[in-house]
Parts: sequence; structure tokens; C-alpha cells
Amino acid sequence: MVLDWKKYEDKAREAVTEGIVLLKNENNVLPLEAGSKIAVFGRMQNNYYKSGTGSGGMVNVDKVWSIMDALELEDVKINEDIRQRYLEFEKELPFNKGVGFGNEPWSQPEMPLDPKKVEEASQESDVAIVVIGRTAGEEQDFTDTPGAYRLAAFEVDMLEKVRNAFEKVILLMNTCAVLDMTDIERISPDAILMIWTGGEIGGLGTCDVLMGRVSPSGHLTDSIIRNLEDASAGKYFGNLNSNAYGEDIYVGYRYYETFNKDAVLYPFGYGLSYTQFEIMANAFAMDDKPCIDIPKISTVPFSVSITVTVKNIGDYAGKEVIQSYVSLPQGKLGQPALQLVGFAKTKLLEPGESQTLEISTTRCTYASYDDSGVTGNPYAYQHEAGEYKFFIGNNGRSRQVAGGFV
Repeated sequence: MVLDWKKYEDKAREAVTEGIVLLKNENNVLPLEAGSKIAVFGRMQNNYYKSGTGSGGMVNVDKVWSIMDALELEDVKINEDIRQRYLEFEKELPFNKGVGFGNEPWSQPEMPLDPKKVEEASQESDVAIVVIGRTAGEEQDFTDTPGAYRLAAFEVDMLEKVRNAFEKVILLMNTCAVLDMTDIERISPDAILMIWTGGEIGGLGTCDVLMGRVSPSGHLTDSIIRNLEDASAGKYFGNLNSNAYGEDIYVGYRYYETFNKDAVLYPFGYGLSYTQFEIMANAFAMDDKPCIDIPKISTVPFSVSITVTVKNIGDYAGKEVIQSYVSLPQGKLGQPALQLVGFAKTKLLEPGESQTLEISTTRCTYASYDDSGVTGNPYAYQHEAGEYKFFIGNNGRSRQVAGGFV
């Protein structure tokens, strides 16, 4: 049997496009129009991070497609002066891959920018693309330092100079995790794409989204907060010797949605598209068949099903991710204000097209474990008495009530 390697590459490229998250797109800067004149800044334009550190980082491949490799295949005009300056810089200061397992640096030094050259580029190019890269992971977790979780001074300087010179700025974040957004929010690029670390084919998938062949449909699996100090376990972040479990049940969005909503810049589940969608909850159904996982303790329905219709009301074909959340009664155990219990992605919807989805979840999904005996049933899963309210939406903040029970 001979493997068709292109099939695997095509599937990997599709996976890249499905996971890219569009955080911001003011004045419809994206997608890029054919024939756009672009200037690309950031040394990661030629040195795409394909993965995090450790086992994944040690995988050798024949070629890693960078952003610039992929842009060269597109119908765009690349500013050659800026491009050549980066190529010359890399001859003097080559990309540092690190030596050995988990020894890759989090980031790479950036080329100092001459403001006059940036200004000249803005006269020749319609839009600037800035690429910022990070890797981290096994043996190389982030710390709360510049060049790791925070932007380095040379990255801030690059963003500021480009923003000052260009009317249109697109930021590509080639990172394996979210970063501190303080300076990015202040400098305010027009568009922000979280392109993550998409493997060897990542540059090609990124350009599929940049050029509008694919509308972004990825949604955040994290909350992006303004200040690390607002994280429930923020004081333990970056300890390279030990990890402290400080969140209890309030991990990630569960903490912010319960105790500190104002800390959040981009909520859990958030992600924009090049089009717009109308989301309508049509039906809420309950099934009372027995649940063998939680016998004799719970009187809540075994499963809940929400029927949702999603309609593309914009101008581009695209996909949307529908998310189901539950709010549980605040009993003796205590509960987060919101918990994700299901999600589904639509097919590719053309403008004006609709699709009806059903999102189902069993009561096992939102049971609570009593490890203290406070409910009278120690070391068992519980459903406490009170109101159970279910929501559907496209992120943790943008949601509507779908139904519930008492």
C-alpha cells in the first residue's frame, strides 16, 4: 500500500484553518484582497513555530512552511525592501533552535526597526502584517517574563513603530498558548489572528484564512485576561520547581464568570468570523431514562437536548461553533456560575443558508462530587436541589437561555 501523502497534508492544512481564532477585525481589514500590497514585519515570518517544546518540538520534518513561504504563493505584492532587511538580519543572527530536549528558547530576538524605513514601507504598501512567535511546553513552561508570557521590549517597539506608520495592521500570533495582551490592547492592531502552532503545514493554512478562502471558525479554549494577577492561580504561575493547585473547582472561565468578569478581555469560547450568524434555540427536551453512573441519588433528567438553528446572515461562507452551558443551583457544595456541557460546529454555510443542530448532554456531565460528606452522601456524585438553567451561544458571554428545570 502506497500512502497518498498529499491527503494527509490537505487534512493537516484544513485542521490549521479550523483552529485559527480571529480575535479582532476592525474595518474589515481581513480577509486580504487579491493584489494587496503588504509589508511583513517580525523575524518569525521566515521561522514559523510548528509546535511546542519537548517531544513535539523534537520531531524532524523535511520542510516547515513559514508565513512568508506561503505568502509567496499568493496574489499579493510583498514589500521587498523590508523582506530583504529581515533576510540580512537572519544571516547575522540565525534562528536559534536550541540544543537538546526542551531547550528551545521561548522567543527569538527581533530586528531593530528604523522608523524612517517603516514609514517608507507604509507609502508603498497598503497593509502591514506583524508576526509574533512563541514556543513553550515540556521542560520549558512559560514564566511571567518578557519574551515568554509577556512581550519583549523589542516586540513592543516593533508593534508601536508599525502601528504609527500604517493605517492597516494585522497581527499574527504564532504561539502555543495565549500571551499577555496588555501592550497589544494598547497599541491596537486592526486585526488579531491567533494562528497557534500548526505543524509543518501551518503557514499554508494561515494564508488560506488571510486570503479569505476559509473564514476563521476557531474559538478560544482559554479566557484571555488583562492582568495575570487576576487569575485564580496567578501567583503560582511560572514556578519551574513545583505546581500549586490553587483553583479548586474554579478552573479558567469558571473562576472569572463566577468572581471576576471584568478581568476578561476575550472570554472563553470566543472567536469571530468573516461572516455573521443568527443563532436561535428552537426546542428543549429532557429524557428521564436511568443513569447507571449516578444511581438512586439524582432526580434530575438523565439527558437534556437543545435544538438550535444557525443561519449565515453575512456575505461570506463560514462555519460557527455553538456552545451549550449550564448554571447549577448554589447548594451546599457551591458551583461555578457557568459550565460548558456541550458544543458542535456547523457545516460550511453559504450566505443565507441555515443548519439545525442538536446538542445533548447527560446529567453525568454536570454532576458534582462530594468529597467531604457535606450533602450527606460522601464520596459520591450529586445533583443538589434547585434551578438548572441551560444556555446556548457562541461564547461564554454571548448566550441565550434555552431552557431548564427545577
